[in-house]
Amino acid sequence: MPGLLLIASAVASSVLFAAAARIPSPVSTLLAAYLAFVANIGVVTLALSPFHEVTRSGLAVAEAAILAGSAGVWWVRGRPGLPVGAGWAAARDILRDPPTAVFALVVGALLGYELLLALAVPPNNGDALAYHLPKAAAWAQHGGIYWIPDAPTVRLNEFQPFAEQQLLFLFVATGGSALIAIPQFVAELAILVAVFGAARRLGFGTRAAACGGFLFATFSLVALEATTAQNDLVAASFPAVACCLLLGGGGLEAALAGAAVGMGVGVKLTTALVLPVLAWLALARGRRIAVLAAAGGAAGLAAIGVWGYVLNAVHTGHVFGVGTGPVEYRASPAYPRSLANAFDLAYGLMDGSILSSRLIHLLALAGIVAALGAGAWALRRVGRRRAAADAAGVALPFVAPLLVIGGAGAIAWVAGKWGFPLRGPNGILTPLEENLNEEYGRISNEDYSAFGPVGIVALIAATVLAVVAYVTRRADVRQLALACAIPSFLVLVALDTVWNPFLIRFFLVPAVLAAPLLAWLFSSRLVTVAFVVAAGLTVGLTITKDQTKPLDNPYGHGRPWNLTQENSIGVNANPTFAVAAGLLPQYLPAHACVGAIDDVWEPTYLLFGPGLQHRVTYLPRDASAVAQAAETGLSYVAISSGTYASVADSFAAAGWKLQPIGGWILASHPKAGDGICPS
Repeated sequence: MPGLLLIASAVASSVLFAAAARIPSPVSTLLAAYLAFVANIGVVTLALSPFHEVTRSGLAVAEAAILAGSAGVWWVRGRPGLPVGAGWAAARDILRDPPTAVFALVVGALLGYELLLALAVPPNNGDALAYHLPKAAAWAQHGGIYWIPDAPTVRLNEFQPFAEQQLLFLFVATGGSALIAIPQFVAELAILVAVFGAARRLGFGTRAAACGGFLFATFSLVALEATTAQNDLVAASFPAVACCLLLGGGGLEAALAGAAVGMGVGVKLTTALVLPVLAWLALARGRRIAVLAAAGGAAGLAAIGVWGYVLNAVHTGHVFGVGTGPVEYRASPAYPRSLANAFDLAYGLMDGSILSSRLIHLLALAGIVAALGAGAWALRRVGRRRAAADAAGVALPFVAPLLVIGGAGAIAWVAGKWGFPLRGPNGILTPLEENLNEEYGRISNEDYSAFGPVGIVALIAATVLAVVAYVTRRADVRQLALACAIPSFLVLVALDTVWNPFLIRFFLVPAVLAAPLLAWLFSSRLVTVAFVVAAGLTVGLTITKDQTKPLDNPYGHGRPWNLTQENSIGVNANPTFAVAAGLLPQYLPAHACVGAIDDVWEPTYLLFGPGLQHRVTYLPRDASAVAQAAETGLSYVAISSGTYASVADSFAAAGWKLQPIGGWILASHPKAGDGICPS
């Protein structure tokens, strides 16, 4: 209960701030509240960290002060209300149109299912268990953000911390891990609001703008990541908010847009790769808006975004760290590597989701039949040109999976002719080939999936339509800027990275900027119905067959919300550490003092135990760990059985008892007793 009060206090402060801002737009008001909420968490955890006061009592004092200050400002500003009137009017407009209302219901059900998974399934994502969650857990036991000594991976220290600061706040407030996926889920909601608002400010109608947002919610990677403790949706939310705020409104919204950009680079530096597009939008509004946005950006950077880079500079001598890059495997532009990388990235975006070859062809056939019917129906009522547009729009989502398979083949053929094979020997056959359809392995996984077949085809089609509209003077330069988001991002990532399959996830950042253009696709009710059916089917199959949280899992453990921590890790194809998750409670007493000597991708978070009850200390990965364990008063040390088995021998030589538990060797001190850490 105290934890929920802390969260409620932060939410109330954010709402009061947004109300006091007196922004006429309900969309901008919601986005301002989101920025205020995450900024609150960021500033509070940063400010309390030097004093080791990121504790429940420390947060309570800070949140009480912020709530009182927000209430005071709101009072002085005349106790303004929230601009709900226009919001209700838009909602009524959306729900009055049957196809749009059905789309809203489909997305509502999808979001409800995502929230159920987010709250009920124990964490089992590899990245989350290896560094997102252990980073925040280590901070929670330390009382604040700090450079973690002897961390098994540089990701615990050198990757930017803002998303994990939200996890830290939730860990401390609730005393457990029940809400670890909430930052990603809330970020998704903020993105959907921003996409709708941006489309409206580009001049699209309420229903088309809403359908564009609904379609984005059905993208495979969006739906899959919303249930995890990763940070890609959190990172993408800041450019999305900035885009919407820059497309309209006054100076305050421009300043908030800049602040969003400044905060976003504190989550991932990849958000900076869309700065040219956002700067273009700001400059299109004039010098005053650009200056205010720049000022807001400086404020957001100084308050939150810069501090991860400061820690890197202090501890490594380099603002980006020295062990790895903020973009995986950073590199300098070079030929032919950069060109080969571009082919790999383009191929990786061709995501056929979980659809079988049979279903892909059935959908294409259904699309052709539906297009002919829609064209014939429209021809009698709206004329030849509109009928052709409706027929093409109806066919597009149904033939999208087939287009993705064909597009992947075309990219592979061109790349092969150029000397960069994607398939076969020396190619990047897996895991991306498995994304194309179930013939290659049926992968639906947040680490490798992209936007799904309907998503990527819709983004390409909307981008092309926006460019054509600009050339024919039916759209202004703002749409051209957004149309450049994905191509420019692809070029920049290709130039400064070395290929790895995880790069595909980073494309969420430019995708949120291109997403408002999806409204171009919803030219009629018939087209809306087609997208509801095709996108709903695809995302339904994707999320219910998610490798990490399958609705009908193949291991007989029941529904995903009934999984234990052990079973959830086993479902994610990690049987070794599933065994460890099951055995740890048998060997570690409550509140044990545990050392960790782990390899890079091992799920260190499991060592913290339920409710973060164990105190975990990372040790050197050599024989000196024995002496340091004794000096630190550790009773147990979990040692990677694969990489650091020789270190376990050093513990055995010192009289420690060794016990294999899954992927770890657990060394127990001969006088461990109950193993409880001193307070």
